[in-house]
Amino acid sequence: MIDTTEKIRTPAQQLEEFLSFIDQCYTDHQYAYEAVNEEDKRLQDLVHEIEFASDKAERNRVATKLQNSRKERRRNKDIVKLNEQVVKFFDEKGHRDTLNKMRQLLGRQRKEEEYLFGERVYKPRVK
Repeated sequence: MIDTTEKIRTPAQQLEEFLSFIDQCYTDHQYAYEAVNEEDKRLQDLVHEIEFASDKAERNRVATKLQNSRKERRRNKDIVKLNEQVVKFFDEKGHRDTLNKMRQLLGRQRKEEEYLFGERVYKPRVK
């Protein structure tokens, strides 16, 4: 029987952490990618605002908004690039299949650990 008084990280916990990391990479990548696209659309709006600004003060105000928009776009683009290799790797068919198999493995591992760390009862075979 395994001693559960020690605080150990079980294989299931480690698998779960890894799979959560992959899921977070996908989430962050998707969110940042959409934010970059949003800032690209905002760029056109701001360029038109500058074009039709009535005076210097309004142009300066819009230029500040443009500068902030570009900074936000860069921040999100960096997040996209940061997660891009992981996302691309697991988007390939063979690797996606492996990821799905790892999710199944996690379920089986949890069941096994539940048995190992749970209350065991022996049922006699002969009466």
